[in-house]
Amino acid sequence: MKLYVVRHGETNENIHKIMQGNMETDLNKVGEEQAISLRNKVKEANINFIISSPKRRAIETAKLAAPDISIMTDNRLLSRDHGEFQGMARTEINLEEYWNIKKNIQYERAETVGEIFNRVSSFLNDVSVNYSDKHVMIVTHSGICRVLYYYFNGFPHNGDLTEYESTNCSFEEYDLDKIGG
Repeated sequence: MKLYVVRHGETNENIHKIMQGNMETDLNKVGEEQAISLRNKVKEANINFIISSPKRRAIETAKLAAPDISIMTDNRLLSRDHGEFQGMARTEINLEEYWNIKKNIQYERAETVGEIFNRVSSFLNDVSVNYSDKHVMIVTHSGICRVLYYYFNGFPHNGDLTEYESTNCSFEEYDLDKIGG
C-alpha cells in the first residue's frame, strides 16, 4: 500500500524557525502557493482520500492541494507536543538531543521521541488495516514527517534524527508493505 506524506505549507513561524508544535498558525502566501503547486502530483498519485492533522495550516494545505478530495482529521498526525519549548526559536534548544531516539529524554511537558513514534505507529497500523486498498495522502508537520522517514528507513546508529529534515509541502511516498528499510 502506498502512503503519500505532505508537510504543510510555509508559515511565518517556519521562516523565523519557531517551534510551532501545536500552536494554531496559518499558511502565509508562499505556503498557499506551495500547496497549490502540489495539485499535479496529487492527481498523478490517484489519491482516494486525505487524512490531515487537525491544525489549520495542515487542513488548508490539504484543501489547496486537493480541492476535490475528501479530508478527515486524526489527532495522531498533530505535531510533536513541544511542551515547554513551544514558541521558542529552534536555536534555543539542543535539537540533536531533543530528537535523539536513543536518549529519549523525558522533559517536563514535551512529548518524548518514543511517545511520538508510538502515536505514529498506531496511526500507520490503523491505516494499513482499514485502507489497504486505497491511495491515502496524509498532511502533517515536520516532526511527523521525520518520524515517518525513520519509521520506513530505520534509525541511524547514533539515534540522532535531525539528519533528516522535511521541507514545506514536501511530497513523499512510502510503501506500507516495506517497513524498516
